[in-house]
Amino acid sequence: MFKKAYEMHPNPIPLISWDEYAKQVYSEYHNLLKSHLEDESVFQHFFESHPSFVPGSFELFGKSGHYPHLNSLITQPEIGGVFRRKPDFMWLAQDSLTFCPIFIEIEKPSKRTFTTARLQSADFTQALDQINEWKMVLNNPTNIQLLYEYCDVPDYMRKKKFKPQYGLVFGMRSEYANDEYLTRKRAELVPEDVCLMSYDRLSPSSDCRDLLCSRISQAKYTVVTIPGTFRYNPCEADILPKLQGFLEAIDRMQYTTQERKFFLKERYEYWSNFGVLETKGLISTSDYE
Repeated sequence: MFKKAYEMHPNPIPLISWDEYAKQVYSEYHNLLKSHLEDESVFQHFFESHPSFVPGSFELFGKSGHYPHLNSLITQPEIGGVFRRKPDFMWLAQDSLTFCPIFIEIEKPSKRTFTTARLQSADFTQALDQINEWKMVLNNPTNIQLLYEYCDVPDYMRKKKFKPQYGLVFGMRSEYANDEYLTRKRAELVPEDVCLMSYDRLSPSSDCRDLLCSRISQAKYTVVTIPGTFRYNPCEADILPKLQGFLEAIDRMQYTTQERKFFLKERYEYWSNFGVLETKGLISTSDYE
């Protein structure tokens, strides 16, 4: 009979509840939308700190039951060889048959989709052109291979069908929400493999409560941020040895008490060691600490 090869801590230090976290970060986000409409970098930093706001972790179209590679939102990766491009974010999403890298472009919230003459704006055209450039890069098999190497994509994912998806976060709903003509026209502006979202459509997803933000350099992943809702669990412990800078990122956690940070540091070695075990025995998906 299989037995658990791990032991849960008998008295884990509590963390912020998801409901309280979502309430606080949602308020923070909407305050930024009121005060920083012209500053894209503010939102780049916010999304890095709160990956649960960024769509695509479980694919943009439909919903996968598989976690993204290394449970990480990747900030400003590079794709391509001679023609290099740098999306704002990328999820290495997957399902049982498909490897779906998700490329996300964000523009400052103040940009408008339409001109006063109700025509497609130059800003929106430029944003779509960036996505078309990503598609051009990824239509080259050599660049797909470079992406695999750059992201250190494991063999089992490389064997799946390669099917990238694209997301564009652009503008505010107030521009078109009360105008049936513009609402319908906006829906026709993007191809089927591009998901268009306004800033005020985004909200934190509880499915992403344990997901991190990481940066890639030379096929190595370094943790940028860990959300305050993060929990260790035996199902995902194998990601820990593959991530650099995890302990340092604990110090930068928001919405987290010092006691909780100390607990996470104290338990890191235990779960990291468990993650490298070849035989892990019986694992309960409801075990978290």
